[in-house]
Amino acid sequence: MNTRNLLFIISLLLTYTYCFPAHAQEAQGLDVTINEADGDVEIMLPNTFQWIPAPSEAGSIFSEGTQIRTGPFSSMTLVFADSSVVYVDSFTFMTIEKFFKSGNVVTTRLNLIVGSIGNTINEGTPFKNDFKIATPSFTASLREGEIKKIVAGAMFKDSVITGFRENGKAASTRTDYGMQESAGEIAREVQRQRESSVAPPSN
Repeated sequence: MNTRNLLFIISLLLTYTYCFPAHAQEAQGLDVTINEADGDVEIMLPNTFQWIPAPSEAGSIFSEGTQIRTGPFSSMTLVFADSSVVYVDSFTFMTIEKFFKSGNVVTTRLNLIVGSIGNTINEGTPFKNDFKIATPSFTASLREGEIKKIVAGAMFKDSVITGFRENGKAASTRTDYGMQESAGEIAREVQRQRESSVAPPSN
C-alpha cells in the first residue's frame, strides 16, 4: 500500500470518528405517555425481564424499548409526545422499538407481534413524522390525517384498515383535552371498524 492510499484511509477514519458522535447527539429520545389503561394491561420496561401492571392513572411515561401486552376486554391509549396517538386493543402484544427526534423529524417504529392497534398522527405539528408499524408479514406507514388500524396474527393474514379523521376533529396532544379527543376518536373508529367487520347472522 503506497503512502497516498494510506493517508486517504487515515483521513476517512478521522472524518467518521469526529462526525459520527456529532450526528448521534442530534437524536433526542422522546417519552410515551399513558393516557388510559383499562383492564389487564402489563408492560416490560427496557433492560428488564419482568412484566409489571401498567399504571392506570394518566400521565405515566416511559421510553422506547418498552413492551406492552393486553388481556381480554382490556385496552390502552398511548400519547407519543406531540406526534401521534396509539390505541392498543385487547389480546395485543407489541413493542415500541424506536421513538426519537432528530432535527425536524420524529421517528416512530412499532413492532406489532399479535393483536390490533389503532393509530393516528396529530395534525399541525411543526415537524415531519416518520411513522412505521411492523408486523410479522408486512410494514405499514402512517400519514397525517389517517386513522389506521393494523391487525397482526389474524386468521388468514395480517391486515390494514384505514380511515380518515373527521373534519373539525383534529386535536393536538399538547393539552389534556387534545389527548382525550384524539384517543376517543381512535377508540370510536376502531369500534366502528370492529362492528362493520362482523358478519350479520344468516337466516
